[in-house]
Amino acid sequence: MKHADIANSLLEDMVVLDHEPFKDKEDMFDFMTQKFEDCNIVSDAKIFKEALEERESQGPTYMGNMIAIPHGKCKEVLEPGIGFCRCKEPFIYESCGESGEVKYIFVLAISDHQANDYHLRVLSTLAGMLAHDEFWEVLKRVNTFKELQEGIKDL
Repeated sequence: MKHADIANSLLEDMVVLDHEPFKDKEDMFDFMTQKFEDCNIVSDAKIFKEALEERESQGPTYMGNMIAIPHGKCKEVLEPGIGFCRCKEPFIYESCGESGEVKYIFVLAISDHQANDYHLRVLSTLAGMLAHDEFWEVLKRVNTFKELQEGIKDL
């Protein structure tokens, strides 16, 4: 399986660093889907949120180690890509019967036009990156989108 280009799939307007902890996953979904709409990456936050929730019903997106990777696929995604949110402190993320503390969230916006395996390549690539301490250091220390993008490219 070909690796996904995470660095170039990150959407600059969708990188949020040091956000206050969310009340719960629902609160985070509300915030991130609205931001996707405000940045013209999706045409309808409500429908994109429904796509995220639909995916949640199929299996957990909580990955352990303070990481969650929710993703949604719908025709309302105008610019496919990845949003990233780092919280100041962890919050409890419940996903399909699993729960744990989450501080780092990668939100995948997948358009109906993308290859069916695109999100699987992204998930596989991210999972591989999470096995490296250097990736964790990048997630912890970056202060800007460019630093995040460069840090990922350098791995």
